[in-house]
Amino acid sequence: MAKQNDRPTLATVASRAGVSIKTASRVLNGEKHVATSTAEKVEEAAAELGFRLNSTARRLRAGGRSPYIGVVMSDGDDPFQSRLFSLLEAELGRAGLRPVVTITADDPERERVFLDECLANDMSGLCIIRSHPDAAHSYAEVASADVTIVSFDPSIAGGAVAVIAGDEERAGRLAATQLLEHGHISIGVIGDRSTSSITADRLAGIQSAFARRSDVGWRAYMEEDAHDLVSAKNVVAAWLGSRTAPSALITLSATLTQGAIDACRRLDQWPALVGIDDFPTADLLDVTVIDRDVVSMAAEAVRRLQEASRSAPDAGAGPGSDGALGSGPSPRRWEIPVHVIARGSGEEPPDK
Repeated sequence: MAKQNDRPTLATVASRAGVSIKTASRVLNGEKHVATSTAEKVEEAAAELGFRLNSTARRLRAGGRSPYIGVVMSDGDDPFQSRLFSLLEAELGRAGLRPVVTITADDPERERVFLDECLANDMSGLCIIRSHPDAAHSYAEVASADVTIVSFDPSIAGGAVAVIAGDEERAGRLAATQLLEHGHISIGVIGDRSTSSITADRLAGIQSAFARRSDVGWRAYMEEDAHDLVSAKNVVAAWLGSRTAPSALITLSATLTQGAIDACRRLDQWPALVGIDDFPTADLLDVTVIDRDVVSMAAEAVRRLQEASRSAPDAGAGPGSDGALGSGPSPRRWEIPVHVIARGSGEEPPDK
């Protein structure tokens, strides 16, 4: 018996037929306006490989649109991703839509397989919370009026992809300015920009805030390879255990903030701290953060999905078709403002 992972995918069929994934999807979902020779090649490849669409996809060929939306996350434990998904799930539910979620664990191949499955099952949209950079071209290939893609990850952009993202450079600038205004000139920065354009933009914002301050020592404390809670904890513990410990910290994600707090608690040393992205216990711990309006992000994503559905040629009335949407097409990128939530940790002076 073949293992589940050995079953043919839509990508396998497309490769065998020598066509794009989107073209294979159109043929197998019975769409018109595909050249007869192309359709025959796809159908022959599917038959040879034993590829079958599921019953939901067959039903949808009759003209209905799927209520299912694929959602891609890289890390289910990441505070920002889990917070955004909870809000997104609630918004989708109010619109009569249902999320189908994958957590890729930063595996681009797993992400591509999920994309294939979404296309094979004729899902009407995709929401990308976090993606692996190596998977970006896969979305650009299939984004169209038939498959609406909304991305909260700015690395997934271009073509028909709608991007909803925070002003990440301003977030970094606000974090640095908050500490500079309270007298800090010895500042540690913790992040990982190796795979994240978001982190790179945040770091650029920090650098711009320090640009005219030759008295600020932060490069000696810059750590670009802290990518999870444990590595952030180890970096901060090493800094605080040295004779030249920084008086303040900037953490470039909520996960890294939590790691820094663990190190501070273990050593009972509490430098000033500003984290980027809020998290559930930040208010209890009096942690100052730079945050985005995540509620608006989730609502805008669902609005984009509904807008695309209503503008499709075969779209019916469906949920939420009461004219709540504005007139005219939405822009491809919508930038969410960021703001400071001052709770105390970022307002501590250097001598405390």
